[in-house]
Formats: sequence, C-alpha cells, structure tokens
Amino acid sequence: MSDRERAPVPQDEDEHQHQHQHLEVSGLDEWSSLCSSACVPLQVSADEGFLGSIRYRTLGPLSISQLGATPSTVQRTPRLVSADPREAVMFSVLLRGSRLIAHHGRAQDVVAGGAYVMESDQPYGIRFHGRTDVLSLRLPTEHTGLGPRTLRTIAGQSMPPGIAENQVLGRELANTLLGREPLTPAADQDLLVDLLHAVTHRLQYGDRSRPYLSGVALWASARWYIDQHHDERALGIDDVASRFMVSRRHLEQQFARQGTSPAAYLRAVRCAHARRLLVADRSATIDQVARRAGFADVNTFIRTFRRLEGRTPAGWRRQQPSEVLVPIRSGTDPPLLLADLRHWASPASAAAPDVEHLP
Repeated sequence: MSDRERAPVPQDEDEHQHQHQHLEVSGLDEWSSLCSSACVPLQVSADEGFLGSIRYRTLGPLSISQLGATPSTVQRTPRLVSADPREAVMFSVLLRGSRLIAHHGRAQDVVAGGAYVMESDQPYGIRFHGRTDVLSLRLPTEHTGLGPRTLRTIAGQSMPPGIAENQVLGRELANTLLGREPLTPAADQDLLVDLLHAVTHRLQYGDRSRPYLSGVALWASARWYIDQHHDERALGIDDVASRFMVSRRHLEQQFARQGTSPAAYLRAVRCAHARRLLVADRSATIDQVARRAGFADVNTFIRTFRRLEGRTPAGWRRQQPSEVLVPIRSGTDPPLLLADLRHWASPASAAAPDVEHLP
C-alpha cells in the first residue's frame, strides 16, 4: 500500500480563524454559490421551489457542515474539478432522508444513519431523495495520510447505519457545530482527524480489524461506548478497556486528562438515565428504574444517586413536575431542513423523543 505519511494539522490561529455560519436559501444560484464557498464548487439542479439550509464551521484547515435540502441533484463535474481541484477528503453521515451517490464508477444508495467518504478532486454526483439532512467533515487530503490507491478503493462506498466509528465521528461533528467540544481547538482538530482514521480503517478492513485508538480519540470513543451500553448491568470498566484493546490503566489515564474517570462517567450516565426514567414513568418502582438504568442493585443506585444529586431517587422524583412533551413545531410552521443536532450529540437514551414529523 502506497499511503503517504499524514501531514500535521496546522495550528496557526492567525491563519485559520474558527468561524460559524448558518444560512438559508431559496434559489439554485444562491445555493450553488453557497456550496462553493462552504464546500467545493458544484453544479446544482432541482425543481422549482427548491429550499436549502446550511450550518458550517471552520476549524483550522477542517470544515464541518450540516446541510439540508429539498429534492435536488449536485454534481462535481470534470470541468469543475479541473478549474478548482481542492484536494480534500469528505466524510458524510446522513441524518435524515436518503440519497444516491456516484463516485469512482460506483453508484450506491445511502439511508439515514449511513455514511460515506468522497474525494473532492475527483468527479462525483449526489441525488437527494426527498428532504435530506447530512453532517459532513472536509479536510485536506495531505492531513489524512491516505494515498491515491486507498482513496480510490474506499471513496464512494456507502456504509450502513449502526457502524460505531461513523456514529462516534458524527457525534463529535455535531458537538463541534454546537460549540460543545470540551477540548482546545487544536485538540479538537486532532480528535476529528483521528476519528476519521478510524472510519477509513473500517472501510478498508471491515470487521476483520479494529482501529487502534489513543489520546482524545480513545476517550471520545469510550464515552460513546459507555453511553450506548450503560444499561447493561454487567458492563464494567474492564469491559470497556477490552473493547478498545487497551489496559484499564491506559483508559483511566485518558479520562484523567479530561478531569474524570471512566467509572465516574459510567455512574453519571446511569444516573442521568435514571433521572429521565423517574419522571417519564412514575409508576415504575425505584428498583425497576435502577435496573433499567444499568445499576446492579437498588442499594447501589440509591447510594450513587444521593451522592450525585444530594437526595434519594424517591425524594428527587417527588420534587419534579410531570413531564409534558411539546411538539417542536405546529403543522402550520414551515418545514425545518436541519435536524436538531442536540439529539445526535447526546447519548441515544438521553435524546428527547422525536416529535418532529416531516412528510
């Protein structure tokens, strides 16, 4: 394999400003111009009444965006590539809707939760079926460490929903767009690049090999794994360390650098789940809540909850108002093109019920 060494991500704050933008358009010319500025020059076609919305942020040489649009087709034609090559790798995870991608002689469907990688200096086409919403990362090819042969193999392949590496990177992209990243800009750049490496490793080797993660990428991935599996009562920190092929001590060191421990994080996630259950189902007993949230027994749950909340679960529940679900919008409001990233950024069990309905 002729992959080249990955170039370090530059950290020059004067050269690379960290900017946020959120723009909405209702015409193809404006949309094409916006995509060219935020992503790469594209040729866009759509029926009358086209709507598009984009939220994006630059983080050094990286570009993170969320893009929603009504049915349309975009093409990166050979002429556009020749005029403005922009050698970059783009990772995209589909939040809503479906689309057809055509790249390197492959045409594949992508559904909500699925993901794919593309090369911006090669021609491609994307057809948006219905309203679609996508979260994307773009970075210069030189920072990926991937050579032309590898990129030609993996670019244009669609990945189905449920792949851990895609979900972890998608979650951190959402956190970055929301301004929630707890890291420095430099560390956040390294995190996103390392998580992209995990995605491309999965594309190259499938289930045959797990990517080795270290530093903040290990920390972020372990947090995601705990979020997804905390309700399994048998889950312990040794299990988490084993999942990522590291020692428990090494895992604890990565969490310590962020001011916590994996055990404390697991307890906090289980307690957060329990709080939601206590309010959402007032008929559930404290023992039932404890078990559903992943605690081994009710006494451990009560001790942990009291230590974190300052009162017992029963006492805390009595002081909470009944939960009332309010739709995000009424049926007369205009359709929202961009999904609420807070749901994507949060653990699956923490996300509010999806009461947003799109035709």
